[in-house]
This record gives sequence, structure tokens and C-alpha cells, in this order.
Amino acid sequence: MEIGEVSIFYLEHLYEKIKRQAEQYPHNADVWEDLFECVRILSDTNKEKAQKFNLEVRERTAALLRSSGDFELNKQLYDLQRKSYLLGAKNGSFSDYLFYIEWNREPAKRFYQPRMKYLAPMVEAYQDVHDGKLDLLTISQPKRTGKSQTGINYVNFISGEHPERSTLMEGTGDALVKSFYDGCLEILLDGNEYLHHDVFENSRVVGTNADLKVINLQSKKRFPTIMCRSIDASQVGLSEATNLLYLDDLVQGREEALDRNRLDKKWEVLRGDVLGRRIEGTPIVAAGTRYSLYDPIGKLQEIADDMGWRWRAIEIPALDIETDESNYEHERDGKKIFTTEYLRHERDMLSEEQWESEFQQQPFEARGLMFPEKSLNRYFKLPPDKAPDAVIAACDTADKGSDSVMLPVAYLYGEDVFIEDCVFDNGAPGVTKPRCAKMLFQHKVARAQFESNNAGEYYARDVEEEVKRLGGNTSITLKRSIANKHTRIEMASDNIIKHFYFKHRSLYKPSSDYGKMMKELTTYTRSGKNAHDDAPDGMAMLENMIRDLVIGTAKVVQRPF
Repeated sequence: MEIGEVSIFYLEHLYEKIKRQAEQYPHNADVWEDLFECVRILSDTNKEKAQKFNLEVRERTAALLRSSGDFELNKQLYDLQRKSYLLGAKNGSFSDYLFYIEWNREPAKRFYQPRMKYLAPMVEAYQDVHDGKLDLLTISQPKRTGKSQTGINYVNFISGEHPERSTLMEGTGDALVKSFYDGCLEILLDGNEYLHHDVFENSRVVGTNADLKVINLQSKKRFPTIMCRSIDASQVGLSEATNLLYLDDLVQGREEALDRNRLDKKWEVLRGDVLGRRIEGTPIVAAGTRYSLYDPIGKLQEIADDMGWRWRAIEIPALDIETDESNYEHERDGKKIFTTEYLRHERDMLSEEQWESEFQQQPFEARGLMFPEKSLNRYFKLPPDKAPDAVIAACDTADKGSDSVMLPVAYLYGEDVFIEDCVFDNGAPGVTKPRCAKMLFQHKVARAQFESNNAGEYYARDVEEEVKRLGGNTSITLKRSIANKHTRIEMASDNIIKHFYFKHRSLYKPSSDYGKMMKELTTYTRSGKNAHDDAPDGMAMLENMIRDLVIGTAKVVQRPF
């Protein structure tokens, strides 16, 4: 054994020996002190094992504290509880840090203790970020339930651990950013009632700048320990994220969420500049209300798998969807708040759209989705040992410059329709025509139907010629659509949900044509304005084609003569 292994083995043995004494003489405070001291020494060589023993000592002394009437014993046990939380915080427990830094605060002023129960999923997820188990964490909770304050506390926690690294916080608007900056300083500055510096003695504030909203701990450096910026401001070269990239409420409110162009522009800033401030391997935490499917949180979740990120979404509604009871009831100043009665009253006053997004964390589009993700059939591979009855395609050509050409290829097996491939491209006709022809040729599509509206007839002719040049033989027909697009999609939706099968998500990338087609299909809403409808309209066109299609079958019968 190495010297360290011998020490750990000895300390574990000693711990078990002292624990037996504590069980035999539970009212001897000195024995509990000896047991904790053994844990403290063990933490120098094995923090994980030490924390396990620390929690055990804490649980046993807390139970004794509740049942003992001995004032002197309780006084020592209470101090032992304090030291237990301090040791846990020093050893990297975010929950213990949250508990300990408010130890000297009046119970009525404490943030974490009254909310521990409902904050538990968020705090556990933050712990996994800290322990290197998550690359992306998204948090969606109703306003005033503690998501921003927990974020402030986590930033201070990791900044205390690694003051030489940098955390970049981005929010919307100067007021929010200043509030976050002030919240960090309230805990970090000397002379306050928080016990942050008991945990991190060497991580003192050495410089601040209220205009730039930067905080330096331990030493001044080019990239400050904490920098808070508005995402609407210019991203100058002073910011970098090596500890954490923290995004807080990037959507200002419902008005901004209802404007798809503003959301798209915000995503461009986040993707094009802010994410570039993050050094590879630095985790991302994004907290905010889920107003829209197209908000930055949704966009980050959309690309997470493609980026290879390990990620988790914490989404806790105000009222539990099964019990209709409050998920956030707690006490403040001796009075219960966020009660079930209060939240139900709020629900009665608000529109369904506002209630669902701001309180239930359901983007306003979600309730009106025509093709919700969970309703669609998925498949891993085409039916084995069975030839399809037909391979067909439908093509919805682009009407405007921002529209996409939508050409799904369907393999038919009786009533079941398997969408095996597609072209979904908003490129110029010179790009999309060859792509459509190649798609028809590769899948040996027997019949394809093109919409003849506007320039569709000429588009179909050019594609047919290209298919022949490739050596294919696809029969291309034209059909003029006279029905309203939305009505056609609505009428086809039931059949699409029941009989269409789409590839399993693991079989395509979100950035592929198939992935982009599925994203547009699953975010199309029955009510409200849809920025694009090419995917659902092309799928509806395919459904109409199949409904009209009669596939002849041969049947062997006995001659009547």
C-alpha cells in the first residue's frame, strides 16, 4: 500500500471504532467531537469518503439534538452541526455551502432553508455541473421562485473555489445585470452577515468596477473572476468564460417572445459571439421562463445532442400537472406563500397562454401544436424482409425567397407510411433542383407529385429532365392547390399522426435536412402566426396524394371455365 492508502485505511478503521463508542455513549459530546475530527482529517486525502462520513455524523448528531434536553450537550452538538456544514462546503458540496453561508442570519431572512425542498432538483443539477457531469443545464421555473438567487449563489461558490478562473454572466437589460452583480457582491464583500469567507478564506474581493460590472477575487487579472453583461450590449474582448457561462432570462418578456425575428436575432448573438467567449469544456447554465419554443433555452437544447453535450433540463411548473397542488409553497416571515390557493387564483386571472408559459413553463406555442413530438410514430429501420408497396414523393416548391423546398420520400407498406428521406432546403433553384432529382433517383421513386402553383410547373419539368439524365424513371405529375394551406394541413393532420412513421431522433442530426424538417413540423401551431409552414404543408400534400392514390394489386383466382 502507498502511504496515502495506509492513512485512509487507518482513518476509516479509527472512524468505525470511535463510532461504536459514540453509539455506546451518545451523550458524551467529546466522543462526537473526536468522530468529527477523524472525518476532518480524512477529508485531506479523500474528500468523497470524508463527505459520506460527514453526512452520517451530521444525521446522527441532528437526531440526538432533537431528542436531548441537555443544554450543554445540545450547545456542543449544534456547533458540531455548523462545523459539519462548513466542512461539506469546503469539500465541494453546493447544498452545504448554501446552508452554511446563512448560518448567522435570522431564520426569517434566510433564502435556502425555507426553499430547500423545491430547490432540491436544481441544487442537485448544479452539483452535477460542479462535479463535471453536465455540460449544459437549463432551468425553467416561475418568477420569484429563486432561480436567479440560486444562480448568484452558485457563481459565488465556484468563484470562491477557483478565483483564478472567469465566469461570464449574460442577461437582458442593464437592470437585470446590475441586480445579479449586486447580488454577488452582497455575499462576497467583507463585513456582511454571510459566511462565504469561512469557506473560502483566500478568495477575497480585490477589485470591482460598477460600470463594467466586474469583480476580481484574490488578484486582479485581464479576465475578471466574475463579469456581468447585457446580451444586448457589444461583446468586447474583456470577457471570457473558463469557470462558467451563465445565461439569465435572455428573453425580456412576452412581447419579445411573440416576435420571432427578435428571438432569432438574439439567438444569432448568443450563437455567434457569446458562446464563442466560452473556452472549450466550460459548462453552460441557462435559466429563464420558457415563453417560446424558439427562445435561447430551446435553441440550446436543440443543438445539445448534436454538440455532444451532456445536458439536463429542470422544468418545474407552479401547479403540479397531476395533483394541481403548488410545487413552491414555503414560509416567509412566518406566513405561507405561493400556496395552491394563490396560484389557482392567479390562473383564473391570466390568459391560458400567459399562465402556461410564465407559470407552468410550457412555451405559448406548445398547447396549440398540431404535430406534438410525443404524438408522432417513430421507427429505427424499414420493415425487414418485405418490399414496399410503392415508393413515392411529393414536392412543395418554394413560393418566396425565405421558403424551403420540401420533398419527402415515402415508403408505403399498406396503410403505414415511412418517411425515409427528404430534401428540405431554402437554397436557390439551381441548388435545390439537382438535389430533388438526385433524391428521386437514389430511392427509385416511382411517382412524384409537384405543386404547380406559381413556377412549380417549370420546376417539376427541370427536375424530371435531370432524373432522366441520371438514368432514373420517375413519373412526375402536377397538382394545383386551391385549398387554404392551414386548412389542408389541419385536414391531413389526423392521418399523418396515425399512419406516418418518422425516423428515430438518434438516426439524424438536428442540422440535417431531416432534422430541420422535423423541427418545423413539430413546432407548427394551430393558432397564432407561424413563421414557416413548408414542412407541414409538404407532409399534408403527401398525405393528400396517398389518399388519392390507388395501388393496383394482382390476385390469383380459379378460371370459371
